[in-house]
Amino acid sequence: MDEQQPRRVTQVEVLKSFSHPLRLRLYYALAKRGSATATSLAKDVETTAQLAFYHLSRMAELGVLEEDDAAPARGRERYWKRSTQGLSFTADSLGSDTVSDLEVLHRGQAGIHFEHLQEFFASGPDAEDEFRTAAFGSDMVLNLSRAEVDLLREQLTEVLLRFRDNNRPTDSAASAAEEATRSMFVFVHAFPMR
Repeated sequence: MDEQQPRRVTQVEVLKSFSHPLRLRLYYALAKRGSATATSLAKDVETTAQLAFYHLSRMAELGVLEEDDAAPARGRERYWKRSTQGLSFTADSLGSDTVSDLEVLHRGQAGIHFEHLQEFFASGPDAEDEFRTAAFGSDMVLNLSRAEVDLLREQLTEVLLRFRDNNRPTDSAASAAEEATRSMFVFVHAFPMR
């Protein structure tokens, strides 16, 4: 499998596993860090190291995470990393009988997305922070066919992957000659309006 592409999930067990809010938080925290121990991730998501280790181990059993053998040893603690650069959950790959399970996952994702957005707003305005002033929101109501919804998802995913694959260092690792970067949380939702 190309580890740069999101893994198209076909196992309902993986879908149900990701419906757990702590697993989603751990997965997002690991996506930001790249590689981390259960202890450091537990601090990020405000849980115990033991609980973080349990959920990380369960995700590893499902093939979503793996041990990062390239990370420096730190006592008995192991480093974890994502086994692919993301996951793709769709009813097309999981089966139409999983729609309610997908909606549970999407509800959990939306809740965590909103938490991150609230944290951003709660941190207060800072006109000197060039990344804060670059933040944006956009929405629109579109009348689309099912085929157009699929095309929209594919094209938006391609755009996001293109930016992700720039592989630039983060702000702390950037050299003086390179433009500084920061982890930006980008999320996209498309759903039928009632």
